[in-house]
Amino acid sequence: MTTQEENPPQDEPEQPEQATVDLDEDALGQTANVINNFFAGVSTRQANFGMTGAPAVRSAAGRLDRDDVERALAHFVRPAGFERARATLSERHLVLLVGEEGIGKWTSGVALLSATGFQDRITVLSPGLDLDGLLATSYRKGRVYFVHDWIEGKVENSVRRFGLDTLGTRLARAGAHLVITLNRAEARQGFEPFEIGWEPPDPLEMLEARLGRTRLTYERDGLPEEVTALRSPRQVVELAEQMLKGQPPEKIMADLCGGTVAGWFDGMPKRSEVFAVAALAFAYGMPERIFERLLVRLTAIADEVERQGAERERRSIGEELPQSRRLWNDANPLVRLSTDGGEPTVVFRSPHYREQVILQLYRVYGYGVLEPLRQWVRELADDLPEVQVQAAAGLALLARKRPDEVKESFLVPWAGGLVKERLAAANTLSLMCADDTTAAVAFTTALGWVENAGQPQAMTAALAFAGGLAIRYPGETVDWLWYLSLRGVRVSDVAQRALTLMFQAAAERDSEASTALRLLVMHLERDLGEGMEPQKARRALRAVLGVLTADRLDREESLMAWLLLSQPDSAEAIGTLWAWTLHNAYHRSDAVRALCRTLRHLGEQDGALAAAEALGSAVWSVLPEAVALLVRRSIDRACAERRVRRDSPPAKQVVLALLNAGARRISS
Repeated sequence: MTTQEENPPQDEPEQPEQATVDLDEDALGQTANVINNFFAGVSTRQANFGMTGAPAVRSAAGRLDRDDVERALAHFVRPAGFERARATLSERHLVLLVGEEGIGKWTSGVALLSATGFQDRITVLSPGLDLDGLLATSYRKGRVYFVHDWIEGKVENSVRRFGLDTLGTRLARAGAHLVITLNRAEARQGFEPFEIGWEPPDPLEMLEARLGRTRLTYERDGLPEEVTALRSPRQVVELAEQMLKGQPPEKIMADLCGGTVAGWFDGMPKRSEVFAVAALAFAYGMPERIFERLLVRLTAIADEVERQGAERERRSIGEELPQSRRLWNDANPLVRLSTDGGEPTVVFRSPHYREQVILQLYRVYGYGVLEPLRQWVRELADDLPEVQVQAAAGLALLARKRPDEVKESFLVPWAGGLVKERLAAANTLSLMCADDTTAAVAFTTALGWVENAGQPQAMTAALAFAGGLAIRYPGETVDWLWYLSLRGVRVSDVAQRALTLMFQAAAERDSEASTALRLLVMHLERDLGEGMEPQKARRALRAVLGVLTADRLDREESLMAWLLLSQPDSAEAIGTLWAWTLHNAYHRSDAVRALCRTLRHLGEQDGALAAAEALGSAVWSVLPEAVALLVRRSIDRACAERRVRRDSPPAKQVVLALLNAGARRISS
């Protein structure tokens, strides 16, 4: 940080660049809350979204401690190729597990690294690292590393083979080991020394591990034949859990494998019944009155598509409403009314049915059903926020099997559209992050919109980085949101708001905000330290101020005050960010007001004095002494104003704790 003398700030700061994008703050906040809850656990996804999946959505990078490893391997069954993979890992220090998504490659990778006698943790590297990035990584002796669902990129086979050879050599020299998993049908020829085609564990052995050998022997005769063909360990685990609850295996398998849904479609349901389940697949869990409205609109679009160019008398809504409720009130085998939340909502009878219905619609029907469905789902982007999110969830399920359909029919048109459509595209990318495979698709799609795709697309990417992508790829999202925050004013405005939203959401998830704050400090110090043109520097500091002045996601409480109290290790990063904004005369008055508000929110809470002192120590350790004197006076004057209650004893003590933290450096 430069040490040049600065003039005191003006009473009124200069006007910032005008925002030209009308973002619905309420919709952004509500959507962020829904997405946070969605990723909180599988029970939420099942109850509110009718979706199944992994019990916890993992960050693509980070660390797995010994306790994490023990939990993951509690009922692990080794697949057929495990010993070969372990031998390869031992000999070459590198192995790539290649196979379909959902067959247990993540757990197998953890088990292989555990078998090396790892120390205290597994370091999980980002799947976004290309081969050059993996080669540039510093590997430590005795450490083990993991890349799950690696995004390979387009590299010539000869270059890839040379790169893997070099990577293996570097790992061997470092005494480190690396396992990479790839979602690909089979291993490539010529890569046998590293790539191993992976298969799931034997399902009956998995059941034995879950139920116990005695229980399984007793039940074996009652197991449907389809059990032996299960390729998803997740399905085997669910089968075991349901059997332990006393459910008959035949009924469980029919729900798990889609037999119930396929049988219903094979029974040639009526047109009205098909559109009812189609509407529910993309508008799940809506109150009856809202679902009814949405279904009527879908039916009207289907009529228009079917009779294009023909003169017809439009039927009134009143003639259709009395009949529609029979579609879910007359013992429909797929649909039911739920009264768990008070007002009746329309849901599927099993959390598996939603995805299965979507896949059956695309398997069985053609233009007459799918085109009205496309048009209707695109319209949902302009509906209620809860409807928008449910439409995004349906598309996320469709993307598991038909990612190109989702991208071409929905994501691309929305990304170049109006504000609500861009938010719909961002929501879809966020919810795609619930699944390992579609998370990678979502990430690469957003990256494709960052540059050379148009301003609307770049703004859509920024919104997407604030959601589910920030959970899967926390490091990369800070990088890209920072980059977008320095772009032209329209993109910068959205990216800065998205950056703040990302921190608001991350603060509700353990210690993720502290890590993101340190990354933000790194970007700010690097870019301002190396020198930036004034306009970009102002955008950079405005982006930081947006984070420092933010409230928590769901309440009017200073985000920074809450972090200082709940995550004390964040004080150094928060103080460094504040020091940079306080050092700049253009932003100083705003930064001082925000700092005083944060101190007011610290108030009389336990730990307030320690938090203020830690914050002050960080600020004064960064600011040059001459600037620090000006800043200290500005804070003293601002905090004396009545609106921040400077005269109340607790607040006064908090302010003094901040100011005196640097007393050894700053004379009074």
